[in-house]
Amino acid sequence: MKKILLSVLSVALCLCLIVPIGVTAFAKNEEAPIVAESNVTLEEYLADAAANGNQVQVVNSNVNDTLDKVGDAFGSLASTNIKTVFMKLLAKAINLLSNTLINVIGKALGIVIPKTSVIHDYAGFDLDSYGNFYKGMSEFLDAPAAGAKWHLGYAQASILPDDFGTTPYTMGGYGLMATTTETFDGLWVRTIVLNDGTGRGNVAFCVLDAIGIANADVRLIREAISDFAAENNIVSVNVSVTHTHSGIDLQGVWDNTVSNVLNNLFLSNLGLSEIHSGVNRTFLKKIVDQCTATIKSAYSDMKGGTLTLAKKDIADDYLRDRTAPYTFDGNLYRLMFTPDNKSEKGTVIATFSAHPENSGYGHVVISADFVPYIEEVVNKAGYNFIYIQGCIGTITYQRGASDDGLDLTRHEEAVRYGYEMGYIILGLTKSEAECKTMNYALGDFLGEAEYGSNEGYTSWYKDWKSVGETTVAPMLNIAHKQYIIEVSNVLMDIVGKTGITDYFFLYDKTTDKYYTVTESGYMELGDSLLVELCPGETYGELLLGGEGLKGFKYQSLREMYGENIIVFDLMNDAIGYIEPDDDFVMAGVQYSEKKESFDTDTWCLISWGKNTASKVISEFMDLVDSVK
Repeated sequence: MKKILLSVLSVALCLCLIVPIGVTAFAKNEEAPIVAESNVTLEEYLADAAANGNQVQVVNSNVNDTLDKVGDAFGSLASTNIKTVFMKLLAKAINLLSNTLINVIGKALGIVIPKTSVIHDYAGFDLDSYGNFYKGMSEFLDAPAAGAKWHLGYAQASILPDDFGTTPYTMGGYGLMATTTETFDGLWVRTIVLNDGTGRGNVAFCVLDAIGIANADVRLIREAISDFAAENNIVSVNVSVTHTHSGIDLQGVWDNTVSNVLNNLFLSNLGLSEIHSGVNRTFLKKIVDQCTATIKSAYSDMKGGTLTLAKKDIADDYLRDRTAPYTFDGNLYRLMFTPDNKSEKGTVIATFSAHPENSGYGHVVISADFVPYIEEVVNKAGYNFIYIQGCIGTITYQRGASDDGLDLTRHEEAVRYGYEMGYIILGLTKSEAECKTMNYALGDFLGEAEYGSNEGYTSWYKDWKSVGETTVAPMLNIAHKQYIIEVSNVLMDIVGKTGITDYFFLYDKTTDKYYTVTESGYMELGDSLLVELCPGETYGELLLGGEGLKGFKYQSLREMYGENIIVFDLMNDAIGYIEPDDDFVMAGVQYSEKKESFDTDTWCLISWGKNTASKVISEFMDLVDSVK
């Protein structure tokens, strides 16, 4: 009882930690203001965001100004190179202090905030007995087998709850407890099932229009499909998200946050109430049901055909990194499945790295952001469509090229971006003339006929450079590994203690440390693409290397495995940002040599902790070694 009473005194501080997580770190967008005062209402925040949508964040601007002046003064006495070294060392010092302060405060809160019953005992936990994990294929091939052929099936379904429109649901990504009964474009699950015809197993990928899904909830989907999977040799069931910041909350930190925290810390510990998860069970049940249904439908839809790969660098006009050293994969990758029977519909699988976060600014309306508008264009061309999130890190999408100088709301900008990306995906291997013809044949989604003569309008296909396309050999290899990872971020420990999320937390009382279970995967599509199936949001340095990987204990993925490895992020879990250990900061700065100034960096407020990157990469390396 004494601990319960003490926790009353700290609950306000606990909520103060959770609120910035929900409002700032999850929703952070450099092009919109961040709520800094506790008395700002959601409506005021959204109105301010809409009015200032093109302004860069000014959080910590006074600190940045001061740091810049220090750097300028030092730079006048030294060479540019020495100034850069000094500024980077200064950033590391600031970040070390920041991390230390946050850890001290978090540890103090952790002492008085009671653990809820959702925390499991680390000592008594047996990972091998933890159910609904799929290992993938028992045999990896080095070359396509005789008679091998790609087979692929597709299905999609709405994941909006049946009572949506009459019952308000909470948005997952912007503002705490922002509820709505409206949607711009619905929310969907898109599913493919594929194999290479060798009988080694079928592989399913479900992609949800949601911000993230915990591994524990992925396992609920696997449990629901387990009998069907066993009967039909489905050896790998993967669930990912588009990462839309305007979907319904599936992670539990936005929905009824205050009441859930109070209930779980006090009433449930007194035996007066059940634990209240912030994950809406009606919504989760809909997701489980629709993932199960679409896997079955996609399996029934499987047909033989060919698979091709094309890619194009779109970074200059359509993608940007928000954090120095601005290292990221700027390619758009398109896998196109073409059935042998030409009368049957093909499927386009597209992956590139971008936070779908635009629609949420100025709109308390459920939205899948740009994704359904890509799909609209691709569907019009006669193909099914699925988008898989890439090596997302801190990448967002640039809208200037697709805004075309028009006066648009933030959602309208997302719509136009989606349309333009749809055209680009379809036009990768076409000439400029063919792209122009296609633009009008599909319906002129961007209104070139109407706006083309306006100042600032730029046709997406102007000066278009086509890229080549290669045939992907019919060889599918996939394997998975589950493992225990430490949650050393004290803020995430506190969130875990409250029980408002569905993450599976373990506590080791001998070391006073928290852990969770996550998993990684490795997939080969012929020798055309190797894929890391990653549970978080991977910084580009871990894939590409460069300045940002100095001091990290491992080489980049491409240095280790070659130039054709890519990342599918937020696959089978959502563990937050995965930043190289030495640069890890929960709330601090990164020095940008390019801009000669400091960027604020609060991304890793949402991360399992400082050594997450080295743990994830080492486990992935072990997985690859085990099958190669």
